[in-house]
Amino acid sequence: MKFIKIALISMLVFSYCGCATEPEKVAPRPSAPPLAIKGGLLIDGTGKAPIPNSVVVIEGGTIKAVGAAGNVTIPPRAHIIEADNRIVLPGLIDMHVHYRDWMDPLFLSHGVTTVRDVGNNLEYILQAKKRSHIEGARKPRIYTSGAFLDGSPPVFGEDLSFVVTTPQEAKAAASKLLASNVDCLKTQQKITLPLLQAITEVAQREHVPVVVHLGDSKMGNIKASDAILLGVKNIEHGSGINFITVSQSELEAISDMIVAHSIYVTPTLFMEEQFSRLLDPELKKDPLLKQTPPYVFKFWETTFGVNTWWTERNSSLHRAILKKRMQFVGILIKKGGLIVAGTDTPVPYVFPGESLHRELELLVSAGLTPMQAVMAATKTAAELLGHADRFGTLEAGRSADIQLLGANPLENISNVRSVEMVFRDGKMMWKK
Repeated sequence: MKFIKIALISMLVFSYCGCATEPEKVAPRPSAPPLAIKGGLLIDGTGKAPIPNSVVVIEGGTIKAVGAAGNVTIPPRAHIIEADNRIVLPGLIDMHVHYRDWMDPLFLSHGVTTVRDVGNNLEYILQAKKRSHIEGARKPRIYTSGAFLDGSPPVFGEDLSFVVTTPQEAKAAASKLLASNVDCLKTQQKITLPLLQAITEVAQREHVPVVVHLGDSKMGNIKASDAILLGVKNIEHGSGINFITVSQSELEAISDMIVAHSIYVTPTLFMEEQFSRLLDPELKKDPLLKQTPPYVFKFWETTFGVNTWWTERNSSLHRAILKKRMQFVGILIKKGGLIVAGTDTPVPYVFPGESLHRELELLVSAGLTPMQAVMAATKTAAELLGHADRFGTLEAGRSADIQLLGANPLENISNVRSVEMVFRDGKMMWKK
């Protein structure tokens, strides 16, 4: 079906230098004073009860101490930010994006400090990742799968894919990607079961997770259950499940299997919601359209039929899929499933940053508690990235990726939209 072929990245294809200096001649850089955020209600991302009247002490981009006022000593020369009547929350993580530089201000202004890119031109995204990890970079921290691993012909073109047709080719391509220092491997819809098996064997030797977008019967035709048995770590979009025909009992069974194997699921509910309403004229009134490059509109038109071939039949189909996918998420979370928040920006009207807020709202509508939804974009996401010891929660020793909100998302998840101030590595990235 045409809607399956989401050529998400097809429109995306488009140094630090210094000189050696004698160490003894380099003047020491004066250290920045510590920063203390005090007085706010702290939601640390771990799932623990919030801490009222909290204090977070930051030094050198790292959280040095955190806790209730009276239990944390504020250094004498610290710069203090009064957070009375504010919520102190970790920076959010979007686990399914296809990154471009124009997205940076939108991510940061919505409290998103880390993203996982899951399909892009390899050379471009590796350079973007490198730039994003430079101290003080005014952009989200990027992790990436690099290019897609896909069958022939690839769904998204050879500029964005490593094409493999045999297990030997699959192993070689996976090894090449891993040698380029990607953070995970992402397979696309034309990968068959033997090819996926070869890819997972290579990834498991290197202890790198495999992320899958499984194909339907016209493509790779791998069921989620088969992919799980091969050792994949993360299923995107709930793929590998036919949401048109799946029964309640089948959703229960696959959820049990997902939980038993500790598989992470990225539901991308907002993507499905936007597909279900592509004919809605209200979409054209979104103010974020003004911050979207013109070529993106052309991409939406040619790839998704926005304003051209998209019909009510397409929208109706996606409404049915969204309903079943939300039912699946509800079953999965009740069983203790691992859900991470991702958006698939920039598919039509899925804008960077804002779309993650809507994704959290939909996760709550599907059955997550507000705390579970927050964790899906903080602690649980960081665990899947393999960096839960570095960011994702507000604990001593973690990077100071912090946002201040004007209202409590645990009372109403929509309050995650009330972003007033954003820090990454302890540096102010955005202020309302």
